[in-house]
Amino acid sequence: MAWINPRAQAAALALSVTALAIGTSACSNGNALGSGRSACKWVSTSIATLHGIASNATAEQRQQQTLLAQSQLLRALPEAASATSADGSYNALQTNIQEANRVPEAYLVPALVAMCKVIDSPTPYLGS
Repeated sequence: MAWINPRAQAAALALSVTALAIGTSACSNGNALGSGRSACKWVSTSIATLHGIASNATAEQRQQQTLLAQSQLLRALPEAASATSADGSYNALQTNIQEANRVPEAYLVPALVAMCKVIDSPTPYLGS
């Protein structure tokens, strides 16, 4: 059996751990991006529903469409949470979506559109 230098063994172990950490980080960021983009699809669907409310709709119809849009937006929440778990820079997206329970969606639209524009871009970095 060949003798292995303890320093070489420690260096090899450190290199392996570093490579594993980098590889895992790359995978989690890819997962974050996929989840973020999936959340943004629901965000887009919700905004389209909200903007599609006819100006001549009755109050009841407007309320139904607004509730549908809110429901669609909240469907994005699990994906946004998954993105945030993998990469904390997606926390702003998750937080804005969560606010749909407390704030009329129309107030959230500008921020959601801006975030999803970045997430859906070729350089999707939200940064903190």
